[in-house]
Amino acid sequence: MNILTLLIVNILLHVVAVLCLFPVGRTLKAGTAVWFWILSNLLQAAGLLMVMAPYPAPGRPQPIFSLVGNLQLDWGTMLAYVGIQSFLNRPRRTLWLLVPAGILSCAKIGVYATAGLYLPVNVILGCGCRFLLAVGTAWLLLRYADRDMRMAAWTMAGFNLAWAAVLLTRMVWEAFQVLPHGDMVIGDLREPTSSMALLLRVGVTFTLTLGYLWMVGQRLQARLVALADQDPLTGIANRRVLWEKGARMVARAHQNREALGVLMVDIDHFKAINDRWGHGTGDVVITRVAQTIADVIRATDVLGRIGGEEFAIILPEAEAVTVATVADRIRRAVEQLVIDPGTAIRCTVSVGRANIVPDVGWDTLVDAADQALYRAKAGGRNRVEAHTWEGRGREAPTPPEAPGLAAACMI
Repeated sequence: MNILTLLIVNILLHVVAVLCLFPVGRTLKAGTAVWFWILSNLLQAAGLLMVMAPYPAPGRPQPIFSLVGNLQLDWGTMLAYVGIQSFLNRPRRTLWLLVPAGILSCAKIGVYATAGLYLPVNVILGCGCRFLLAVGTAWLLLRYADRDMRMAAWTMAGFNLAWAAVLLTRMVWEAFQVLPHGDMVIGDLREPTSSMALLLRVGVTFTLTLGYLWMVGQRLQARLVALADQDPLTGIANRRVLWEKGARMVARAHQNREALGVLMVDIDHFKAINDRWGHGTGDVVITRVAQTIADVIRATDVLGRIGGEEFAIILPEAEAVTVATVADRIRRAVEQLVIDPGTAIRCTVSVGRANIVPDVGWDTLVDAADQALYRAKAGGRNRVEAHTWEGRGREAPTPPEAPGLAAACMI
């Protein structure tokens, strides 16, 4: 294919990439990474235009335009690397790879100043720069991609490693097949690897654009799932998710004849905190209590916020004694919780507990734990109460509580 045609096709692909990425960055608010990728494509399109600057002879560009154009291609690749680093939320120290890549790119200026536009050396330096960035991009994607977008990230990493292998092959070819002959000294685009490189760039630009959009799409999908499944204030499961999991876990417990318990937890005198300190402080209290509960329950337990200042915990394979122990552990942990060292805000919780018995479904089990919670409230708060199924056996006793805790919230 004609070299000018390949240049035009590459430029158009970069423009199309910008047109695809721009609405993603503008309307979906996908982060600054998208804007780095847009700038990368713009800079590379500009670089290819510079390479196409007025030709004094067929296939021989103006040396200065070719130099500047190739520098822009390198710097555009650097911006794409910065975009990946930003997309993965990595610290700035991971940008150290830009230093050796930048040195290789800027070395072209020194070569131009001393020997003119010596194409084989420029190709080796440019490929070396982009080789480092391709390998670095693959490493970032393999090492730091979130679980929700690993398929897209690892596919992109594999493609970058393949592209790095192509760049390394071209460097070796230039070093051992072209450079010793010294006959390509002023940027002759008829050099055999130039047309192949431009043809491969078509695939690179197309694949990278699809990869960027794929990763952004997977991240947005993960965010939508999180919004649907998580409580926005605390980050734990919301009521819908907890109810779905609870129904499944209770059915499985009946099927396998396993134990299972439910805890209902309510922050005592929460209205007093909101009235005195404001709803912002109330949100902090809810968040800290949720974190405290999450820290003390078992790894297999499921915690969710079911509304206001009330939480529920599902304890699979937990006999009554285990449920009672976990419940009191929660009560004691919240009692010792310091909400804000700068204020006198302290809080406690009341807990109701119930264990599964034959022929009792999820909703009935939750109602039983809720009734026990009401008794804990009525009994003075900062305590654990158990629901006893009449005619179905006795619950395990609650561990002894610390005396003198009538004031549930001290503010």
